[in-house]
Amino acid sequence: MAQGSDARAAGRLAGNPGFLSARFTSVAATVSNRVLAPFGLRARSYSLVEVAVASGGLSQRDIGRILCLDKAHVVRLVDQVAAMGLVVRTRDPRDGRVWLIRATPRGAEIAEEAGRALDEAFAQLLRRLSGAELEATMATLQRLAFDLDVSDDED
Repeated sequence: MAQGSDARAAGRLAGNPGFLSARFTSVAATVSNRVLAPFGLRARSYSLVEVAVASGGLSQRDIGRILCLDKAHVVRLVDQVAAMGLVVRTRDPRDGRVWLIRATPRGAEIAEEAGRALDEAFAQLLRRLSGAELEATMATLQRLAFDLDVSDDED
C-alpha cells in the first residue's frame, strides 16, 4: 500500500496528533535501534548515556522525568548501561541519599559516535523536507516534547 493510500486508509487517525506522533515514534525507534545496534545500544540506552553526557550527571529521578520513564524502568536501564561501562552512579555531594548518573569517558565517546550516526540516519530519513520545513518541524517537536505537561497535578 502506498503512502497516500495508507493515510486514506487510516481515516480520521490521519488527523489525530496522538496517532501521528505514535506512528512517527515507531518509525524513529526502528531507525534508531538499527543505527545504534553496532554500538550495543538501543534508543533508550543511548538516550540515557546522552543525557548523562549532556548534563554532566543527573539524578535517576531527573533522568526519568526527561526520558518519560518510571522509577523502576530507570533503575533497570541504569543497571544495564552501567554494566556496559558507559555510566556510573555516584552520590550527590549535596544530598547523600541521591544517586547521580554520570557518563564514563567510554560512555562519552560512544555517545558522540552514536550521535553522529543517528544524525546521519535522520538526515537521510528526513531528506524530503526542505531546510525551512525541517527547522520548523524540529522547533515544533521540541516545543511539544518539553513544553507540554499532562501531570496528574492539573485539574
